[in-house]
Amino acid sequence: MPEISVIVPIYNVNKYIRKCLDSILAQTFSDIEIICVDDGSDDGSEKVVDEYAAKDGRIVSIHKRNAGYGAALNTGLDVATGTYIGIVESDDCILPQMYERLHEHAKSGELEVVKSGAFYWYENLNYKKKIPIGGLNEYCGKVLDGTYRNVFFDFYMNIWTGIYRRDFLISNDIRFNESPGASYQDNGFWMQTMMYAKRAIWIDEAYYLYRQDNPDASIKSAGKVYAMENEYAWLEDRIKNRGQYYLLPYCYYYRMVRNRGVFYRIADEYKMEYATHLEDEYRKYGSAVKNNLFLDRWMRTIVNNKESQLSEILEKKSYVLSKLESVSSIIIYGAGNRGIIALRNLVNLNEVHKVKCFAVTSDIKEPVIASRCVLRIEDAIQQYSESLVIVATVRGTNAYKDMCVKLLELGVNNYIEGSLFEEYFYLV
Repeated sequence: MPEISVIVPIYNVNKYIRKCLDSILAQTFSDIEIICVDDGSDDGSEKVVDEYAAKDGRIVSIHKRNAGYGAALNTGLDVATGTYIGIVESDDCILPQMYERLHEHAKSGELEVVKSGAFYWYENLNYKKKIPIGGLNEYCGKVLDGTYRNVFFDFYMNIWTGIYRRDFLISNDIRFNESPGASYQDNGFWMQTMMYAKRAIWIDEAYYLYRQDNPDASIKSAGKVYAMENEYAWLEDRIKNRGQYYLLPYCYYYRMVRNRGVFYRIADEYKMEYATHLEDEYRKYGSAVKNNLFLDRWMRTIVNNKESQLSEILEKKSYVLSKLESVSSIIIYGAGNRGIIALRNLVNLNEVHKVKCFAVTSDIKEPVIASRCVLRIEDAIQQYSESLVIVATVRGTNAYKDMCVKLLELGVNNYIEGSLFEEYFYLV
């Protein structure tokens, strides 16, 4: 039996599947089986899977009628024979050392869950950015037991940067929701692994390339209004059926967190309906976010002022979109984390091709970001004088004020705040 079974759920990803499989086959840890579950593809992906299986005996090729993401992954779990389970999305890639490093930690600590970091990956921009761990450094590289369960949930939500002991998944009956056509079924699996793991570790090394430039990714769907809530309703029922009511606060809290993301993700024509729906959500689950002051305030504001809030959101979005559409070139003023957030939003809005450069006020630390040069702001304005400038820092800070003053000194008045992206648009 192999040490690691890697499950790859596949559905119409012909554009990406070869690169994904090549990255798994290139692992320095070779004692793996690769379970490719083709969920009824009709774009040629199914032929690629068979082609690869014919060349490498470690690849298991499974073809089934389309039943959705959760069903595909459960099929993979059912046939897996490895001591550990890994999952790789079929449009993503992994770096060669990933499973070797994860396995080393798993064996040395007799762990049920081992997780690493990931990169936001823009292949079309030749760029990747490590996803920050958000002040969790003190917990990285240490074996954490169940007393750190709250910390487990603070790490970046995903199911694919790690490996899981198969007997841990089986003994806790950890499965995927199989609702046909639904999305976000990684949420329930992630929640279960975090709720039941007794020994886990997160290492501050990134090996997973999380693709951000696939326009067909389900997470970007503007039409699936209630898919996320259906996932959490399924999880809630699962917890109740087991009599594990003490775990419900986790379910309710993340249901509310996802509600906010859904509100910004869905198409604008659904927002009023969803805002009305949030009244019921807040009434039922509002106590779960009592200590999250930002989220609690946001929920109350939306629920109590639906029409005015929606009007403001649509007005601000329209303003930003009209500014972007009115120009042929863009300068991102700020080359730090906020600059990258601006870049990511421009990718989502299909406006990234207009970005000519990044700009900074003083020292240039990185000469090139995402195939764009980093220039001093004076040089950027001189070279791209007709550009819209995005001030990519936090509104109201001293840095923001200094940047605005600098633009006025340079005679620039065509600029917008990067904070508007974070406040009014959905970012994956």
